[in-house]
Amino acid sequence: MSASLVNKSVLFIIVTTFVTLQLMVGVVSESFLDTSVTMYNSLLLPVTIHCQDKNHDDGFRVLNSGDLLTIQFTRTLLVPRTLLFCSFKWAKEIHYFNIYVQKRHSCSKCYWMIRTDGLCLNISPDLYCLPWYNKNNITPIQKRMLISEEENNDTILEALK
Repeated sequence: MSASLVNKSVLFIIVTTFVTLQLMVGVVSESFLDTSVTMYNSLLLPVTIHCQDKNHDDGFRVLNSGDLLTIQFTRTLLVPRTLLFCSFKWAKEIHYFNIYVQKRHSCSKCYWMIRTDGLCLNISPDLYCLPWYNKNNITPIQKRMLISEEENNDTILEALK
C-alpha cells in the first residue's frame, strides 16, 4: 500500500509541475515576450515600408508624413534570435534596416523615427540615431526581400502602363 501512495504522490508532483509550467509559459508568452515596434514618419513625403522576419512577411505599408506604424510580434524565449528587418522607400531612395534585433534591443516597446539619414531610437529622454545600412552589407534574406520588392515594383509599373 505504501508503494501505491508513493506512486500517487510522484504522479501528483509531476502533474502539478506540468500544469504550473504550462501556465507560466502562457503568462510569459502573452506579456513578457510580446514586443511592438512603432515607426514615426518624420519626412515630408510618404514612405513605403516593408517589414519581415524569417517566418512572417508584414507586407507593404504606406506611411504618410507624421503617421505612425506599429508592428507587433513575439520574441523568442530561450535563445535571443528574433530579427525584424525593413525596407524604407520614398521618392527614388530605398534603404534597409534591422528594426529589431533581440540580441541588441532590450525594449519591448521600441519607438523609431524615420529620417533621411537613418533611424532614431527613442529611449527617453534621448534619441539614438543610426545610419541606413549600406546596400552591400545586407544579408541573403534581405537580398531576397530586395529582389522581391524590385519584381513587385516592376509588376506595378507594368500594370500602370
